[in-house]
Amino acid sequence: MRFKLRRQFLSYLTLAASLPLCTASPVLADEVADAPEYALKAVYLNNFALFTDWPESTDETLEFCVFGKDPFGRFLEKAAQKKIRGKTIHIRRAVSGADLKNCHLLFIPSAEKENFNRIASSISQQAILTVTETSYVDEKFPNVMIVIVQDGSNVMFDVNQNVAKTAGLTLSSKLLRLARNVK
Repeated sequence: MRFKLRRQFLSYLTLAASLPLCTASPVLADEVADAPEYALKAVYLNNFALFTDWPESTDETLEFCVFGKDPFGRFLEKAAQKKIRGKTIHIRRAVSGADLKNCHLLFIPSAEKENFNRIASSISQQAILTVTETSYVDEKFPNVMIVIVQDGSNVMFDVNQNVAKTAGLTLSSKLLRLARNVK
């Protein structure tokens, strides 16, 4: 079962790696340099949402929010074209503290780690799946549930399940088995 799940997860990652090859539009040099990393991370966000249960909601969309400067470029839209449990994904960028109340998933780029402290209390105990790519999570970022970690060419993630439970989110055991560390 674990092998099948890893294979499914890896097939999504392979799709993400091919995204830069599928576009016919010209790209900026910065986008090309970061394309593989953020194409993979965009697919990870989709998979995190797929394996997360939010409290009952009548929303027809899942709101993916990026706090501050967006490092994804067009890769987040490409990854978000797929529905998750019948719900379409809507992406909001450069959100501030007041804009966060309707987010289902919030990505905090590493460049925004200092600004995150301003809004951390406003999302405490709300059903928002918080994801970052920085390694400073514990005391400084107590509301972060998933940390994407890049170790050489490997992309892994750590999960703080206690924070997710406090916020009313249920993370699938399938997701937890794939995590590098679970608290």
